[in-house]
Amino acid sequence: MKRHFLIQSILFIVGIVTLTAVLFACKKDKLTEPPINNNESASYDSKTNLIVERIKRFDNQLKDIKKGVYRSDVYVDVDSAIWNIESLFNTTYSFPEKNYVEKTIQELTFDVDTYNNMLSMNDVSVLYDNIVTSVREAYRNDGFTSDKGLMSIFIEKEDVRSGGVSVKVVVVSGKTDYQHHDYEPILFGPFDKYACWYYGEYGGSCDDPTIMTDAAELLEDTINYVYGYKPDNQIDRRNIYVNLQSVFLYGNEYKNPSGTDYYLFYKENCDIEELYLDANELNEYYYAEVDVILNIVPNDPKYSPSMPEDWIFMEVNIDGVSAYQDVGPVYMHNNYIFYGSKYSVSKDEFGIQKDLLYN
Repeated sequence: MKRHFLIQSILFIVGIVTLTAVLFACKKDKLTEPPINNNESASYDSKTNLIVERIKRFDNQLKDIKKGVYRSDVYVDVDSAIWNIESLFNTTYSFPEKNYVEKTIQELTFDVDTYNNMLSMNDVSVLYDNIVTSVREAYRNDGFTSDKGLMSIFIEKEDVRSGGVSVKVVVVSGKTDYQHHDYEPILFGPFDKYACWYYGEYGGSCDDPTIMTDAAELLEDTINYVYGYKPDNQIDRRNIYVNLQSVFLYGNEYKNPSGTDYYLFYKENCDIEELYLDANELNEYYYAEVDVILNIVPNDPKYSPSMPEDWIFMEVNIDGVSAYQDVGPVYMHNNYIFYGSKYSVSKDEFGIQKDLLYN
């Protein structure tokens, strides 16, 4: 099996001081939110038991392969192998419900040999070990030296060809805030009439460009606090996340309902004034983001076939960036949206997660 790496890091920096400043700049306003089609509740009972049994069975298979007591002629389809690897890894090593104040996204690519579009279990075992080793190295070198966590990995197949397949692993890690602030949604959400922020690139507010945040970061933080991960409050239980799906949007994929402009922030060759978003514009983009994340993307034929049946929204990363294209400079909010299925299980099933740097 051959392996190579493609690492693309995107750093999101929102410090504690910045977050404190944001709290004074924003407050909840009772505006009408778009209809939401988000399955927030966790699934239980028989379906949960099947998920738990499948992850445990795969773990036992890997252990038997290492012991040399597993049959060498067993093959599995690529999609099943990806699901098993992703689910076991995240159940063992990921901490999606920590509070991340800075994030990095890295991508790793692995080439795997196939036989009639199937993988041998021996190769699956090697792939899992290589992913663990490579993610550990990426996590170790993600730019954070303390108070860090591995949020999740997302695995998908890319280049399917005769005799092989490329597998992409998206690694999301970051700096954590161990105070675990339990902010009420009333403190976030649609922005008050005094809010005004530069679109991105950590350009600060209209009054103070030295504040290390921007409109994209504030939209991201607000949406994640209100709609993102919800920990299990029962002391003897934990959540596991499977069927993970990542979606990347440049910002120009969807038009607004009137068809007059892009739904998300995406400006081509615009005046500088358009890059500063006042309260009305921030509110519009906030509700547009929520609508895209919770309704439009899950029902888009491009993504809906790969969405889990009982999906929930997990996290979004919004990055305000610029690029020079044929039309001139383009300013946009790139979105990395993460979905999955959430299941509440007893901590006795898998124990607590392990820190990948020390295990």
